[in-house]
Amino acid sequence: MQIRGTDFSRLLQKLRELAHATPQEIGPFLSSEPLVKGSVYTLRRRCWKPSCRCARGDKHESVVMTASIGGKTRLWTLSEDQISELRRRTERYRQFRRARAELVKGQRETLRLIDAIEKARTRQP
Repeated sequence: MQIRGTDFSRLLQKLRELAHATPQEIGPFLSSEPLVKGSVYTLRRRCWKPSCRCARGDKHESVVMTASIGGKTRLWTLSEDQISELRRRTERYRQFRRARAELVKGQRETLRLIDAIEKARTRQP
């Protein structure tokens, strides 16, 4: 017995489309470049010495990286030669996670369609 109907046909068509679709960017999965989980940014702060320039509002700046390790946020001050490389690595990590989220989203849609097809095809004995 074959199942017919426009709803079932649409489900199959959508499943075929998803099977042929590829994530827009799979580069993050294919690269062997190292990833670093964390953030690199410029920290601006005061030292609170009354005669310092920061007392007049011109805060001290340093480039730092933060990351969560064992549930605690750690902060490292970066040297000039570390900044650009760690920025690239942390950005690659964010791209990897975004691509992964898109892939998971597509897989959820595929599973939803497969479940709907199963429901449409299943008959009581």
